[in-house]
Amino acid sequence: MIGCSLVVFLACALRISYVILAGRVAGVSLAERTEALYNGSQVLYANRGEIFDRSGRPLVINGQQFDMIAVLSPDYTDGGKPLYLPQEDFPRAAAIISQHIDSPPEEIQAMLETGITEEGETLFQVELGNVGKSLTQEQRNAIETELEADNIHGILFSPTNNRTYVNGSMAAHSLGYTTTAPDGKVVGGGGLEKAYNDLLQGTDGQMIYERNAQGTPVPGTIETTNPLVHGKDLTTTLSEPLQMQLETLLSRANETARAENMTGVVMKADTGEILAMAQRPSFNPETMEGTEADNFVWRNLFVEEQYEPGSTMKIGTVATAIDNGSFDAEKVIPAGRIEVNGIAINDHDRGRKGPLTMRQAFSWSSNVGMVELFNEMGDDRWREAIGRLGIDEPTNAGLPGEVIGSLPDDNLVDLAMSTYGQAVSVNQLQMLRMFSAIANEGVPVQPRIVLNEDETQENERMFSARASRQVLDYMRDVVEDEEYGTAYDLYHLDGENISAKTGTAQIAAEDGSGYLRGANDYIYSVALIYPSDEPQYILYLTMKRPQNYSQNIFPTIAN
Repeated sequence: MIGCSLVVFLACALRISYVILAGRVAGVSLAERTEALYNGSQVLYANRGEIFDRSGRPLVINGQQFDMIAVLSPDYTDGGKPLYLPQEDFPRAAAIISQHIDSPPEEIQAMLETGITEEGETLFQVELGNVGKSLTQEQRNAIETELEADNIHGILFSPTNNRTYVNGSMAAHSLGYTTTAPDGKVVGGGGLEKAYNDLLQGTDGQMIYERNAQGTPVPGTIETTNPLVHGKDLTTTLSEPLQMQLETLLSRANETARAENMTGVVMKADTGEILAMAQRPSFNPETMEGTEADNFVWRNLFVEEQYEPGSTMKIGTVATAIDNGSFDAEKVIPAGRIEVNGIAINDHDRGRKGPLTMRQAFSWSSNVGMVELFNEMGDDRWREAIGRLGIDEPTNAGLPGEVIGSLPDDNLVDLAMSTYGQAVSVNQLQMLRMFSAIANEGVPVQPRIVLNEDETQENERMFSARASRQVLDYMRDVVEDEEYGTAYDLYHLDGENISAKTGTAQIAAEDGSGYLRGANDYIYSVALIYPSDEPQYILYLTMKRPQNYSQNIFPTIAN
C-alpha cells in the first residue's frame, strides 16, 4: 500500500516538475495562455468613405447598425456587480425586446434558452437570430432604456457598419454596390465603389492593451500599434436633382416601350462632366431588389458593352468628309440602294423620297449617302479618318470594366458600312466623346464621372472648327426640316435651337450568322446637342429591342 502511494507521489512530482520546467500542459503553452488571458487586442475598423453629388449632396453614406447578444455567464461581472442575464430574467427581457423588434416574446425567450445546455451548463453568450441583427440606434436606445428601468443586465449591442444608398436604385450601376470579403472587409463590387475601392476603404488599425481578470482593458495600458486611417470621400460630377429627373423619365418611358434595355446620359459639352446617367433595368444596391429580373444585367451599359451605334455615327462621317473635301451639301445622289463589291446596301425608306442632296441625305439618314461619301473619300482616307474617332481608345471615365470599341474589318464592305454605324462597335461614352468634338469646334473632351476641379484636358483635335459648326447646323435639319428631318418637330428648347441625330442600328446575332430580323430587333438612339449656337449639354438616349416602339418615346425624356 505504501509502495503504491509512493509511486503515485513520484508520478505527480515528475509531472509537476515537467509542467514547471517545460511550461506546457496538454501541448498548450502556459506562458502563451497567460499572455492571452491578460493581453488583449482589438481591430479598429476604418469607416468607408462616402460618395457625394457635385453639390455635396450625399449619395452613399455609412449608417451604423447594431447586432444584439445576450451574455449569460455568471462570470461576467464588474467589481462583483453582475452584468449577465440570469435565467429568471429571461421572460421579462424577452417581453421588453419583443416590443421593439419583429419577433414575439416566446420566440426571443426560446433563443435565450438555447444558452442553457441539457446538462444545465450556461454558455457565455447567445445571439438573438436574424431579428436581433441590423438594429437601428433608436431601437437600441429604446431597449436599453427599458431594460435599465427594470434593472435587467446582460443584453449587449455590437456595432456594425452598413452602406446606405440614399436614393435607392438611383444611378445604381454608376455608384455600384459593396460586398463583404472573406476577411470581413467591405469591398466595392461594381461602379465607383469598385473603381475607387482603395480610396474609399481606408486602413483598419489595431489596439493592444493589458486586461484585468474580468477581461476589461487596464487604464494606461492601451497602445495603438497600427494607425487607423478612415477612407476618403468621393465627389462625383452627378447632379442629384437632374439624375432623379432622368431616372423618373426613363422609367416612365420604359413602361411604354418595355425594352430589353434603355439608357440615358447627360454630359456638360465643354468639360465632359456627366451630370446624369441611368439605365433600365436597374436595381437597389442596398437590398439587391431588381437583380432577380429575367432581363437584368450587372454590366454598366455605358462602358461595359460594345454595340453597333447605327446612324449617329454619320455625325463623324460627315465631319470627316467636310474636312477632306469630299462633302458637297448640294450634290444630288440617287438614294435608295447602292452596291459595294456586289453587296446591296439599302436606305431605310428604300428610296421613296427620290433623289437627295447630300445635306438631305444626312438629315434623312440615308445609308446610300454615306457610302457615296466613302466612295468619294476612298477606302484609304476613310480607314485613316475612322482611326481618329477614338473608337479603339478607352475614355477612362472613372468607371470599371470599360470595353473599348473595335474598328471595322479591313474589307470594302465593312469599311463602307462603318460610315453609317454598322460593322463597327463602340461603347456609349466613346460616342459621347465624338459628339463633344462637334460641340467644341472639333476638340473632344473625355467623359468623366468623378469631380476634380484641378483637372485640365489636352485632347487632340478630331475635326476642324469649320466642319464641326457645319455639322451642328445640318443636325438642326433633323428636327427643323419638315420634309427631310427624321425627328421633325419632336424636340424643343424654349427660345433655342437643338442639333440632333437619330439612329436605328441592326443587332448582330450572337451566333455570328448576320443580323437579327425581328420587327423591332434594333437599337434605337438619338444624340442631342444644345443649344446649337453655343452648345452646353449633350443628351444621348438608347433603346434596345422595345416591345412597343414609338417615335415619341425619346421626346418624353428629352423635352
